[in-house]
Amino acid sequence: MRILMVIPQMFYSTRGTPLSAYHRTRELVAKGHEVDILTYKPGDAPPQLKARVFRSAGPHFADTIVPGPSRLKVWFDVLLLLNLFWRLLRKRYDLLYAHEEGAFLSAIAGGILRVPYVYDMHSSLPLQITEWKFSKSPRVVAFFQWVERVSIERARGVVAISPAVARAAKAAVPVAEVVTIVNHFDLDPAVDPQAAAALRQRLGITPRAPLVVYTGSFVELQALDLLVDSIPAVRQAVPEVIFLLVGAADDDEIAPLAAQAERLGVRDCVVFERARPQSEMPVYMAAADVLVSPRVRGINPPGKLLPYLASGRPVVATDTLVHNQLLDSSCAFLTTADAAGFAAGVTAAIQDKERAATTVATAKEFLATYCSDEARAEAYERLMKIASRPRVRP
Repeated sequence: MRILMVIPQMFYSTRGTPLSAYHRTRELVAKGHEVDILTYKPGDAPPQLKARVFRSAGPHFADTIVPGPSRLKVWFDVLLLLNLFWRLLRKRYDLLYAHEEGAFLSAIAGGILRVPYVYDMHSSLPLQITEWKFSKSPRVVAFFQWVERVSIERARGVVAISPAVARAAKAAVPVAEVVTIVNHFDLDPAVDPQAAAALRQRLGITPRAPLVVYTGSFVELQALDLLVDSIPAVRQAVPEVIFLLVGAADDDEIAPLAAQAERLGVRDCVVFERARPQSEMPVYMAAADVLVSPRVRGINPPGKLLPYLASGRPVVATDTLVHNQLLDSSCAFLTTADAAGFAAGVTAAIQDKERAATTVATAKEFLATYCSDEARAEAYERLMKIASRPRVRP
């Protein structure tokens, strides 16, 4: 198929939706599809991607855009819609593959120019409006509920990144054709132990220090303040512990967390790193003794979860829907969504070696179920069959 991937994000960047879209594109190309990408003007060149990237033209008024809903993003989406019309008039595509609100843009442009689309649904749009504190207005939330419903209704099919997202799609449009394909970032788990040792040395972390690592964005939704709040209790139980948080967009994202650690008297055992290329993440994970995800809100699991599970390190995560729709206590240390509970989970993951080894072994079984080549190939085959059929009207 000739596919146009519509990505209403700063693409490429190593976070959330852009990262998911990057790997979706790689998988589609690997299956023999011809993929072009239409995205915002700002963004980095995607590494080793066999797809042409077209960036929307027009007055963007900014060289960057923060994650989450914003008025600036609405303007970027208007420009993206105009450029989508232009691209569809210049080349005939068999299918639009639209991420997030790109599905609504595809419903408009694809509907007029008779190009079908599938909706890669990363979360619930109205839920994002409230969780990212864009608006509390019932009218605004109702508008995005309508946008989401239209996006699902007019799509040939919906790709859900998790079981909870699939349920949200079905709740909005019960007859929707939904295929669940969890975000699986294909990283090389084999890391030279010397590379992990060199990373620790560069950061001034001794080989014997228990190292707790977080990788990912520093946006508020990730609940890194909860993680920092948990550090004093972990340090009391494990005095030599070090926490490494990697993924900040800039120093402004580090500053409030560093100040919080200073107030709590634990700044000396917390290391902050700016965002690094995704290809380096296996080294950071290999250097860790424990990997953590403190997020508590949302229905879309962090993209880091499956690489975490594949790393061979015990994982600590809050026992909330964003995690427990995929994980259970057999493959991770699930904790209450507060600093005390999270600290207890991290401490247990460091000290209880037998339980940690059991969770790591079970995680391998989990990955064989969710992320095997056979399971993903079957999911994509089903998706393409759905995309080739006429849309079923509700």
